[in-house]
Amino acid sequence: MLTGTNVGCDTTQCGACTVMMNGMAVKSCNVLAVQASGSEITTIEGLKTNGKYHPLQQAFWDNHGLQCGFCTPGMIMTAMDLLKQHPRPSEAEIRHGLEGNLCRCTGYQNIVKAIRAAAEM
Repeated sequence: MLTGTNVGCDTTQCGACTVMMNGMAVKSCNVLAVQASGSEITTIEGLKTNGKYHPLQQAFWDNHGLQCGFCTPGMIMTAMDLLKQHPRPSEAEIRHGLEGNLCRCTGYQNIVKAIRAAAEM
């Protein structure tokens, strides 16, 4: 059973449910099962390889980019898409890229720091 993806608001406002669908970040609460049929879906659990965290997951750990952890999977999946489009994003680009994801603990400073660190790897 996969438990990393969280249901937050059910209205696409918070981003906690973000997954990768065919290589693009999508808010899963807004995707019908029929739309996902035949698609490649990657959740946060799919990033770990051979027991090692993905560099983005490791950067979140190393830079304290997670607090309660509720928003973390969605933030990481959104950041995956952001880094795919902008391999070396500026702080402003990171903040803009995360606009659809909410952190209720207000850990944005370390989340941005973690994404910048991952971009450096």
